[in-house]
Amino acid sequence: MQRLIVPVTSLAIVFTIGIGWYWLVEEFTFLDSVYQAVITLSTVGYEEIEPLDAGGRIFTIFFILAGIGLMFYTATAVVELVVAGEVRELVGRRRTGRRVDRMENHVIVCGYGRVGQKIAHDLTENGVEHVVVDMRAEALDAAVAAGNAVVHGDATEEQILRSAHIERARALVAAADSDVGNTYIALTARSLNPDIFIVARAGGADAEQRMITAGANRVISPYQMAGFRMALSVVQPLMLDFVDMLAARETADEKILAEIVLAPGSGLDGRTIAEAFDPSWGLSLLGVEHADRSDGEIVIGPTGSEVLHEGDRLMVYGSQEAVGRLSERQSVG
Repeated sequence: MQRLIVPVTSLAIVFTIGIGWYWLVEEFTFLDSVYQAVITLSTVGYEEIEPLDAGGRIFTIFFILAGIGLMFYTATAVVELVVAGEVRELVGRRRTGRRVDRMENHVIVCGYGRVGQKIAHDLTENGVEHVVVDMRAEALDAAVAAGNAVVHGDATEEQILRSAHIERARALVAAADSDVGNTYIALTARSLNPDIFIVARAGGADAEQRMITAGANRVISPYQMAGFRMALSVVQPLMLDFVDMLAARETADEKILAEIVLAPGSGLDGRTIAEAFDPSWGLSLLGVEHADRSDGEIVIGPTGSEVLHEGDRLMVYGSQEAVGRLSERQSVG
């Protein structure tokens, strides 16, 4: 749209000058002045309303040359903006559509507002394949520009989630701005894929239970999290700095926090922690969430005799190399 400002403004100025000349100099009525300017720039071939003297004809010659040139330039800019934009959008959507068709075990991000943008960015940074679903064209344009695969439509509708291949997805994030919308997204997603992991964004405290009832595994309120972090920064600032520092580390020679899920057929299934962890790695197991526990309680600082099973989630702290070794041992049956 910025490209249209100059030609449209210039054309308006020239048109105004033409009206002013015919009205003030040639002494046409105002309506006749507007009419004369329109038929002159549109080149319809009508005769002048009133005969023009030599000065009026000279002005009209330059008025036509300047006006017609600007009209063609403006028309070209409009066509290029509309046609080229639609072509780019069509090509981009088709390209991302093919990416979506090839996805498996991916994450569906519903809503590309400020929260959705951050989620998609972090998923990209961590190499997690994902697709953005939004019904706003401008949001999808921004998502495509950021390198995301997209699906255009309302995420509360079954067909739209099927287009995102929810049956093959591992997780869905309901990040729309509406609590009602996120509740319906969770409800629809759960009906289409009973095993998918659903995280929903809640704006109000009263919406959490509704979203859980609708099928969300976890409900997160950005406002509550922000309040908690702000309070923690006052009460226990060192703890907050420590956690942020751990989350920000990415190089292989620095220790990181990582979550490992024991996959089906894991080589760690049935082993104790002492058997699974090699002390020489320098890897610490901070907590375990056992898949067979319905309460979802996390065992903090588990002992070496704790037995691991398929589906357990391990929170470990160590170097990326050590985390990689644990992942390799898990894959060996």
